[in-house]
Amino acid sequence: MYQGKVHHPLSKLRAPLNTSVAESMWKLFVAIGPQWELADDPEPYRLRFTTFMKNRIALNPLYADFYAATARFIDEVGETAAYAALFAPPANDAPPIEQTMMTLMQQYVSSEFIAMRLALGGFKVFGAVNYCGYFGGANIQDEPVPYRTLGDAK
Repeated sequence: MYQGKVHHPLSKLRAPLNTSVAESMWKLFVAIGPQWELADDPEPYRLRFTTFMKNRIALNPLYADFYAATARFIDEVGETAAYAALFAPPANDAPPIEQTMMTLMQQYVSSEFIAMRLALGGFKVFGAVNYCGYFGGANIQDEPVPYRTLGDAK
């Protein structure tokens, strides 16, 4: 039988992501814009973002716990302090095998959200014209092409 979506066997036993956790994760995703100085509007990405989280949980049910732990952390310390900690580079002095809750939240939540936000439009804001389907415009005669040509390759 064909299965169109991969599921971890335990993911079907999980309750759907709590609405307040999902909203907290959305606020974290939106906060990436000011942190990275992105001028694009994240609102059109909301459905993709929600689907991204559901897919992550379907592949590995621990993601629901990572999202819930991150939401609790944000509630406990406040958005400003939490976002600063979550967006900070990982400490280099920790042994590579030691995983704290902060490193897990950075790795499985904020770093993945940052990568997604940049893929959805951030690189376009930075001027990329041929990244993830974002082209600089139409291919019009006597106008520069909206993609790299063979002559541009170095």
